Amino acid sequence: MEIISYISNQININMFQDEEEEVKRIKTPNVPFHLSKKLSSIEGTDTIYFIDKTWGLNNGLQTKMNFTSVFPTDEDFCEITIPILRIGEE
Repeated sequence: MEIISYISNQININMFQDEEEEVKRIKTPNVPFHLSKKLSSIEGTDTIYFIDKTWGLNNGLQTKMNFTSVFPTDEDFCEITIPILRIGEE
């Protein structure tokens, strides 16, 4: 069992992760539009998605989140390494 610690909004969050029991996701996660961000290259060929850190942790996506890559203008959002479906109003 591995202990993972995150500091988010001045709160320490300790999570316990058993690497053998990782949840297998069958479908693409639906992320509310206001809790996700999209960054595209100038050519439009490369796209990186970011999600709200708290929302991602609460929805069991911690193993798919890259906490070292944050959105340039909002540090509450980090990169999600799997495809997501952004839902809601733009």
